[in-house]
Amino acid sequence: MKRIAPSLLMLLAGLHAGASETVERPGWKRHFDAYGVAGTFVLYEPAKNRYSVLDPERARHGYLPASTFKVPNALIGLEVGSIRDEHEVFRWDGKPKPRHSWEQDHTLDTGMKESVVWMFQEVARRTGKARMKEWIERFAYGNRDIGGGIDLFWLQGQMRISAFEQVEFLRKLEEGRLPVSARSRRLVRDALRVEETAGYTIYAKTGTTGAVREPVVWWVGWIEREGVVTAYFAMNATPTKASKFAHRYAITRAILKEAGVTK
Repeated sequence: MKRIAPSLLMLLAGLHAGASETVERPGWKRHFDAYGVAGTFVLYEPAKNRYSVLDPERARHGYLPASTFKVPNALIGLEVGSIRDEHEVFRWDGKPKPRHSWEQDHTLDTGMKESVVWMFQEVARRTGKARMKEWIERFAYGNRDIGGGIDLFWLQGQMRISAFEQVEFLRKLEEGRLPVSARSRRLVRDALRVEETAGYTIYAKTGTTGAVREPVVWWVGWIEREGVVTAYFAMNATPTKASKFAHRYAITRAILKEAGVTK
């Protein structure tokens, strides 16, 4: 276990880093090594006001957000009316899609859980470039660059976000520090619920890039126990031909268990 110098903290974890402890966890690398991939992991525990980090340098490097951008996209869509409510149905156009689960109509909940790209591209087009840029600035999301097309910038355009920034964004969402209504926050939060056990609930979103210069897979989210958030996390890894995207779950679960978050 290695503590990171306070002067570096401000660079690594953003606005709240000065009051937080950050500890490097090189031992977590073995969980990535088990699947033959390189990656990073950021864990923030509010009760301890502590960041635990594997590979701080990679953790502050920006990558395409891919489908993790569905979180801000949905929040913005609800705020400006691009998504009417949780009941609005987005109609499939009948054309073949990369995944069978995308070849049907979807709502906010199913679109988020199935990570339906075409649906959220439609949301972004409805929002439009000017409003999207305005809200991304208000969120201070990633590098704030929406260059590359209104329905592509998070998939293959200029948008970049780091693992540290992912955690900070999720903290702002859950702590009510984003300039969105309680309704928008509640609807997106509900759509992000992916697992409930007797002891905890996981809210999370995946992301996977296509053929880009720096391909990446993401899993970002938070853990809640009895209505209280106990941890926020963000992992990313560089996929290989031999790796499977499902490895992100095994890696994350192993680290969360080792950290005592999901025991």
